[in-house]
Amino acid sequence: MSERSLVHLLASSLLVAVALCATGCPSAEDAGDGGFSSTGRDASARRDAGPDASEEPERPDVGTPIPDSGVTGPADTGTAVTPDGGAALVIDSFWANTQWPAYLTLASGDREAIYGQIWIAGGTDQTGAMKGLAAEIGLGPIGSDPTTWTWTPATFNEDKDNNDEFKAELTAPSSGVHEYAFRYRVTGAVFAGKGEWLMAGTQGPTLGAGEAGKLAVRQAQGRLRVATQNLHCQHDSPQARFDAMAARWAASNVDVVALQEVCEDAATGVGNSADYLARKLSTATGRTWRHQFVQTHLANDVTPEGLGIISALPMAASAVADLPTADFPRKALLSVFASPAGMVALVSTHLSFRQEDAAARVAQAQKVLELVNEWQGGAGKPAGTHALVAGDFNTTPDTAPILTFTVASPAFSDAWAALNPGAPGFSYPSSSPSIRIDYLLARGATTGGGTLEVVEVEQEFAQPFTGSAYVSDHRGFSATLQAP
Repeated sequence: MSERSLVHLLASSLLVAVALCATGCPSAEDAGDGGFSSTGRDASARRDAGPDASEEPERPDVGTPIPDSGVTGPADTGTAVTPDGGAALVIDSFWANTQWPAYLTLASGDREAIYGQIWIAGGTDQTGAMKGLAAEIGLGPIGSDPTTWTWTPATFNEDKDNNDEFKAELTAPSSGVHEYAFRYRVTGAVFAGKGEWLMAGTQGPTLGAGEAGKLAVRQAQGRLRVATQNLHCQHDSPQARFDAMAARWAASNVDVVALQEVCEDAATGVGNSADYLARKLSTATGRTWRHQFVQTHLANDVTPEGLGIISALPMAASAVADLPTADFPRKALLSVFASPAGMVALVSTHLSFRQEDAAARVAQAQKVLELVNEWQGGAGKPAGTHALVAGDFNTTPDTAPILTFTVASPAFSDAWAALNPGAPGFSYPSSSPSIRIDYLLARGATTGGGTLEVVEVEQEFAQPFTGSAYVSDHRGFSATLQAP
């Protein structure tokens, strides 16, 4: 089951926090990997769903203690509902969410069951549905005001420990990216600080930016354009180089870019290079670009360097995996985003570079594949998610790290090789390349059907952007991918 989504990532040996923000946003807090866990409890715990469990997907259980409430259950709360001037009652101790899934892909007209849970001290801990408690599921265009959404009654599903769980079906609209969430109310009562209706997103009893579930309506021949680029950290006039990159990606209508050698302090006036590129692209395209960054090591033992993803498509979940270490720490940064082709999980990675690190590169590639397999078909993960793996692999197409993906079952398509059989596509060094070490690999959804076809691919930045200066010491790649 996915754990808390979008802005929060699990701080563990597998997943560490990354910064996910729109231009000008503050850094995110540390938390779960894209689902719904309660602070201070074991979010991996599961309960049987009852006699119909075999017919329903595995879902995480909210459980107790309740986040930020300071309580551990009804015995410690006293009365959850208190008089309010002799008229309405005020519910003081509560917690709720949109439980599962955090995101999904549907074709127009398809339906999917959505689950939400609520806890009210002294109410939901009793057997069966709490008297007077009702729930609704809402659906609306992404970024719209939830009060304008279409709201539909949900039905009580079952008791989950001391929570009441509700269930509702969503029907996919004709096209576009949409958001969904639960809201709850109790007859004759209000929620303290919230009002009659308690809005609940994937992270708890709030519905701020990025906290609703995401629905990508898969369109016939829906497309997205993705690129990958090693940024060469702080070398050779970074701001001018990054400006040239952003101009090219804006002109070619790129939707999302996997970045390597992203530096936190790339140059004066630049700051974090992923953030800088996202801001430049937002200005150039009129779209809202967001960035992610995770540090892997210190460049020259001074500057934080790592991986990045920038995207004009709505992000729905993120994760970071630690890879086996050789020269210095290596990671894989994953982001799930909504596209016209459906939900897509993109991984940006950068494998070890030394000749003696061949075995480490194989182990690193295998770890990346494990990460992708989990997000495409792991227990509790929504079906229908495509996968892209992009980055600087520091190895040639005929070696084990690349074959890890291209002979996997099901296999990834090497975007360059798919449309340029026999053409070497050398990418390094950019001025006179003699080897291909940069890749864009694609695989359609492994559950829920759907393929992802490479319909166009280009080698980027093969020429100097000014004089004899190249944007990086690596050439990049971009590709257009299409659903059936």
